[in-house]
Amino acid sequence: MTQKTFANLLKAAIVLAFLCCALVYALYVPVVMEGIRHYEEYARLWLPCLIFIELTALPILIAIVLAWRITRDIGQDNSFCRANAERMKKISLLALGDVAYFWAGIAVFWFAFSLASGPELILAVLIGSAGLILAVCAGALSHLILKAALLREENDLTV
Repeated sequence: MTQKTFANLLKAAIVLAFLCCALVYALYVPVVMEGIRHYEEYARLWLPCLIFIELTALPILIAIVLAWRITRDIGQDNSFCRANAERMKKISLLALGDVAYFWAGIAVFWFAFSLASGPELILAVLIGSAGLILAVCAGALSHLILKAALLREENDLTV
């Protein structure tokens, strides 16, 4: 597989991820949140919950833009550069911040409004755990890309 083919495959995966996120945040979340309006005790929480959930999309969208820039560099045969290491670090921090925001919001809604119970709380922990795993993996990749970039720079100086 050539570098250009690999970059195009990654771009296709990024577009697919963007489309999935767009469908979830534009269609699925509002439909689920509309169900909360029918319960009188939770009707007042409809807008705060919707805003809380929709704000979790911002770091995802920023990470998608950063991932697109990484694939652009991969297509130009510049996979291991400091800029890509920095982008992966930003993706890691975005994922970590999104997880912290998500868990803090779940804790607030759970303690203040007794909103999350059994299955919903387990689902929230699983979603947060997946984000945490993504943050750790992106951080590890950032470190490895930086090491490879430094080796590449060192080899370019010795030739």
